[in-house]
Amino acid sequence: DETTQNFIGHAMALQTDDSYLDKPAEPTVIACQLYGRSMGRYGQDSPYLYPNYGLSNLPEGFSRLSAIYGGAVMLRTNVDEIIMDPATGKAVGVRAGDQAACAKVIIGDSSYFPPQMSTKIGKVVRSVCILRKPLKNTQGESAQVILPAKHLVNKKHDVYISELGPTLHVVPKGLYLAIASTTVESNDPVAELRQAFDLMGDIVERFDSVSDQYGPTDDGTKTGCYVVKSLDATSHFESAAVDIMRIYRAINNKELNLD
Repeated sequence: DETTQNFIGHAMALQTDDSYLDKPAEPTVIACQLYGRSMGRYGQDSPYLYPNYGLSNLPEGFSRLSAIYGGAVMLRTNVDEIIMDPATGKAVGVRAGDQAACAKVIIGDSSYFPPQMSTKIGKVVRSVCILRKPLKNTQGESAQVILPAKHLVNKKHDVYISELGPTLHVVPKGLYLAIASTTVESNDPVAELRQAFDLMGDIVERFDSVSDQYGPTDDGTKTGCYVVKSLDATSHFESAAVDIMRIYRAINNKELNLD
């Protein structure tokens, strides 16, 4: 039935809209297989993993690994200039104040590059909410909830909710953190999350934000500047992983193999 179809397509295959229904079935089947293989892979009752103490542990892990291989991490440092070779049109390094670093490949968020290297592709609304109780109709302290647009009022894009409990060390005992997000479709972005707020019940405090999304104007091979897409509304980071593979393919001219 339609409800089962929506669950498989959006909650398991992580499709962001219903356009997959008009495409070949194989990518959706492969996505469902990945979901199944991820269940309990590391002893968890979920296909998802989330780091203790929040996402800040990911860049910390990256910086440690980078140091092992001779890399350097410069914290709280603005990029003042992408240094280009006028003869080739390619980037040769970056300047930060009176310091410069040479590089043949530069990867970064659109804010680090000249405006002409990126283009606006949409907007995302997010609400970070502090709760005293878990989300309604969920089990455990943490959850990943996807509300398919077909079951929402006046929405074309899904709404996502990440619930994080005290066992993940992101909130004190007795409190929960819920982050709701969706692609903006109207002039009242926060109202587009009302069904998510209904699931949260009594909200102690809420912090709303609307962010512009940017994407690259080209694949970066001509300049050596590879612009990372802004994070979209999804809370499972599937699109971020796909973008990483896109950049790897553009730089190395081959697919990323994690097997």
